[in-house]
Amino acid sequence: MNNEYYDEYELDEDAPVLASSTPSGPSGSLTPRGRKFAIALGVAVILIAVGVMAYIAFAIPTIRGKDVGFNIKSSEVIEITFDVAKPEDWTVKCTVNALNENYAQVGTKDVVIGPADTYEQRFSTDIRTTELAVTAIIDSCVPINMP
Repeated sequence: MNNEYYDEYELDEDAPVLASSTPSGPSGSLTPRGRKFAIALGVAVILIAVGVMAYIAFAIPTIRGKDVGFNIKSSEVIEITFDVAKPEDWTVKCTVNALNENYAQVGTKDVVIGPADTYEQRFSTDIRTTELAVTAIIDSCVPINMP
């Protein structure tokens, strides 16, 4: 064979041979054992995430506020009627807002709703405004006292 294009190297049998420090297959891919572990870990993470979402969706009681209607009493007062659904023994604070024709807030009020015998109740309250309000909405209801 013609060696003019190839360099010749001699093997030094006394030199240490370095091995890869990570167990990997060809081109750095995972070994079959590592691949199985990664799949099992991924499945476990997905199952935990689904469990947490199910707990949040079904185990934690929900609080819901819903607009029913409003009545413009004057340029300074609007009445809102709204329903609140909450656990019977909870106290919640609902924030209601009065809005003008440009949907800007022109009045707001916090309504505290204490424990009751029923899950859903209807309330009406007046909101003082800085100018004529054309609608009233329930902004939020949050728990302030849970047993």
